[in-house]
Amino acid sequence: MKKAIKTGLAAIVAASTMVGLAACGGSSSSSSDSSSDGQKTVGFVAVGPEGGFRTANENDIKKAFKDAGFNLVYSPTQNNDQQKQIQAFNKFVNDEVDAIILSSTEDSGWDDSLKKAAEAEIPVFTVDRNVEVKDAEAKKAIVSHIGPSNEWAGEQAAERIAKDFPNGANGFILEGPAGLSVVKDRGTGWNNKVASNIKVLESQSANWSTDEAKTVTAGLLDKYKSQNPQFIFAQNDEMGIGAAQAVDAAGLKGKVKIVTIDGTKAALQAVVDGDLDYVIEYNPIFGKETAQAVKDKLDGKTPEADIQIDSKTFDKAAAKSALDSGERAY
Repeated sequence: MKKAIKTGLAAIVAASTMVGLAACGGSSSSSSDSSSDGQKTVGFVAVGPEGGFRTANENDIKKAFKDAGFNLVYSPTQNNDQQKQIQAFNKFVNDEVDAIILSSTEDSGWDDSLKKAAEAEIPVFTVDRNVEVKDAEAKKAIVSHIGPSNEWAGEQAAERIAKDFPNGANGFILEGPAGLSVVKDRGTGWNNKVASNIKVLESQSANWSTDEAKTVTAGLLDKYKSQNPQFIFAQNDEMGIGAAQAVDAAGLKGKVKIVTIDGTKAALQAVVDGDLDYVIEYNPIFGKETAQAVKDKLDGKTPEADIQIDSKTFDKAAAKSALDSGERAY
């Protein structure tokens, strides 16, 4: 049974807060406690608005948990603010939810919060991004990680560039914000498979942004024009589309091949249009798998520790086929 973690004083404070809210006409849109009919409450520490992948992923998780009969309390952050996520996580622990889903903005800094969850016997499920945990007690809180493989996606990018340029080429990497496990893992995958005759002239962060990627790419193309850059590996679709805009403006469309990761409809259309060369899907649709893992744990079963979600790759023909099917969810 879950350990009681609220003190009498905390309960009194909570009760007085509720009285104050009632006096002001305030109300909560969703409860953090299991309902009288046995419905379980799950806290979702989310990233929030960030691009096509994130929107599809979080909407799919919300739908899957609703369909599975859970009360999902969604708590997004803004501008990758980890402190807001930590506050939300700790509140879920204090509220004694039945489980927590964590989609972290950063991979470190979670030990203290996870220790609290472990002490309260609240199972935690990381989705999309892994977290690095050093404390042995904190590690006990994490039951499963659910998501595609970022290293696999980076490997696919390196292999595509090698296929495009068997005689070697120079180019750039556009990265996401520093400190994220997704950035590190996609970079690790690239390094695992990059051919020796493929030279990265420079790597820069464009913070997942189309506009920032356009500006960064324009600067890189000008800085290294004497070295004939021929490829760009953008770690997400939005940055790849921004890079394509800069390449087009420089009169280099078709001469600089751009590979991206995520698999949004906009990126697939850009492949069909010849603006992007290749898109590697990072499949955001794993809400059902996440809900099932949580249900299994709460039912006394043992979910797999690493639930890897399959993804695809798209050249022009595959992108057109996927778009024509009308089945893309994002």
